[in-house]
Amino acid sequence: MDQLDIAIIQALQVDARKPYTDIAKSLGVAESTVRNRVSRLLADDTLRLRATFDYLKLGFNASAFMHITVQPGSDETVAARLKTIPEVSYLMAITGDADLLVELTCRNHSHLMAVITQQIRTIPGIAHTATNMILHVYKELLPSLSSKTMSDE
Repeated sequence: MDQLDIAIIQALQVDARKPYTDIAKSLGVAESTVRNRVSRLLADDTLRLRATFDYLKLGFNASAFMHITVQPGSDETVAARLKTIPEVSYLMAITGDADLLVELTCRNHSHLMAVITQQIRTIPGIAHTATNMILHVYKELLPSLSSKTMSDE
């Protein structure tokens, strides 16, 4: 990955629907260069484009983070089961007091309670859970790329 790839990603972070011709013009390259580089970045999974939405406006009024401690050797099995639950929006292996961090996005508190008690806590290999409700989201964006950030590696 070079500075042109980073500049293209930065442009798409601002507006993922920005036409390749506009990106190319702002970077002083051909539109085909931008198209080919985006295709390569998508193909090797460096770049992923996805739609995000305001979950509150769509009726998802109960979100939480759950810290899950698993029994030794159960990480992959538990994670595989958690990945199948539609309300799990993020699933990460973490360090610290827990092994997994799960973000849950549910319609209401009853829905959240049902997911926790009927789906998650019934998964074999889970030793302990701790759930924290999300009260307000102040920021929900990935960090912006900059040439300084990339040169510090």
